[in-house]
Amino acid sequence: MANRRYVQFFNTLHKMPVLLDCNFIVDSANGNGLGQRSLKGPGIAQVYMHTSAPLVGSGNPNPLAGYIQVNLADNYNRYFGGFSGQVSPVSGTPLTSTTANHVYVIVSLGTTTLAQWQAAGVPVGITPAVGVSFVAAATGAIGGTGAVEVIATAGSGIDHIEVVGDPNTTLISSGPNILGGSSGAYILLACFAGGVLTQPADGSVVGLSFYLSNSSILNQGE
Repeated sequence: MANRRYVQFFNTLHKMPVLLDCNFIVDSANGNGLGQRSLKGPGIAQVYMHTSAPLVGSGNPNPLAGYIQVNLADNYNRYFGGFSGQVSPVSGTPLTSTTANHVYVIVSLGTTTLAQWQAAGVPVGITPAVGVSFVAAATGAIGGTGAVEVIATAGSGIDHIEVVGDPNTTLISSGPNILGGSSGAYILLACFAGGVLTQPADGSVVGLSFYLSNSSILNQGE
């Protein structure tokens, strides 16, 4: 693996730093009432987005489209910073042929063989799987019943995500969270496209990271 030669630590003057991360698929009509699905990320209790299918008991305050509320599974003392990224959804139109030099994402393996995927442009050494992206090497049918799609024309529909308000004021709470623990801490975020509050396109994968402090001790410069 990539980390086998790397020392597993990094230097920081912050006391007891914690890095949380998560990713999820935007799905405003999902029956779970959360506005998203497939949430992954340790330390994240739940993520709430705008939904057109509210569900009693989901805990979702159903914020306006474009906002994200991230509920944490624990309390923290300070917010240092964070970063985000988006993965574009696919077009929704499966294709069984490619055009040379265009970029595609595998959406179905079908009966297409490894040799046929490699002929289409999947690099040698990469195992074909749903979600694999590649630059087409040829124009023509892929072979077999496998299918690909191009990304949606507008991509995720957003260009950046910002923190709303001062997260240091919402990192400590005595209220309950969705896991039944003691923390109701949360961070609110807003998504933008060209300076306008915008809901990410359904099917987009949103990744978020938060750099926090688990210590009440402040160092010089904080």
